[in-house]
Amino acid sequence: MDESTNREKVLKKVRSALIAKTPNPYPNLDMDKVVFNSTSYSPEVQFAENFIQQGGQFVLCNGRVELMETILGVCDANDFSEVVCVDRNLSAFFDEFEFPHQSVFSEEDDTDIQVVIIPCECLVVRNGLIVLSDENIHHKALLRATQNLVVIAHTQQLIPDLTEALTYVRSQNDTDMPSELHVATPDFLNQAQNTLEPNAPLKSMTVILIRPYDSEL
Repeated sequence: MDESTNREKVLKKVRSALIAKTPNPYPNLDMDKVVFNSTSYSPEVQFAENFIQQGGQFVLCNGRVELMETILGVCDANDFSEVVCVDRNLSAFFDEFEFPHQSVFSEEDDTDIQVVIIPCECLVVRNGLIVLSDENIHHKALLRATQNLVVIAHTQQLIPDLTEALTYVRSQNDTDMPSELHVATPDFLNQAQNTLEPNAPLKSMTVILIRPYDSEL
């Protein structure tokens, strides 16, 4: 099946979802409640500005349907036709919209991947950093095999600074820290004592921030 037919199938799913929207699962959610210390800009804007200054791309979207539309737009804008996503929840989301992607990775066979899509542990607002764990990455070779990375995050994962980010990660993992954490920017992926670098510099790193929180992603 050619690429245009695949795209039409995904768009058909998106249109169907727009017509038959599901009820809001969080009707009492207070979206105006102050979560961070008062600043001139929202955490979303602060992170976006700091991330973009480092050469990253940032997109904010509302809900699952808009997320799928955004991913299609990112792929179209960058001519990505081969997508690898090994995360179980995100892969199931793509299957829901019949979005073509590769859900398994082979270090021996997959050495030149167009784009990898992964989740993250959290985003650091102050520095425009992305905190990744081994669970997000799944295999270090996966990042070495691509020059384009798309990271999916929720607004609740916006954390003011790196110290609070470590506390947040611990709280999300039953008080146990992941075996390894990596700090990512558009220029490098940094580990506590070692540097994890792709075979070639990243050409693009995009953060797609979704709101409200979706437990299935």
